[in-house]
Amino acid sequence: MTTHIEKTERHNDRQRVLPRTDIIETEESVILVADVPGAGDDSIELTLTEDVLTLRGHPVEPVLEGWKPERTEFELPDYERTFRLATEIDRAGIQATIQNGSLRVTLPKKKPKTNRIEVRSG
Repeated sequence: MTTHIEKTERHNDRQRVLPRTDIIETEESVILVADVPGAGDDSIELTLTEDVLTLRGHPVEPVLEGWKPERTEFELPDYERTFRLATEIDRAGIQATIQNGSLRVTLPKKKPKTNRIEVRSG
């Protein structure tokens, strides 16, 4: 019996794990560096709902040209993690890149506003 499996098939019972994440803070931004082996830009989803940044991803299983898997027993887990953002983060300036299984999310800090207050006599 031959089993045909599409590359995009996903199982509801896939294991989900928290990706290991380094958090680096500079004067200008907070940077998240998450390990998501096997995931690419087309399989990572970042969403921002109010103050919660959610990272979801699933690794893409490599398919060797000319090979058709009849059955697979090893499967990388899906990734899911949430982060609560501080009010000092500029939500409109968030940027993300992925390279070699490492997701880098840059969260720029808002520039402090300085207002000059006029002082009047009497």
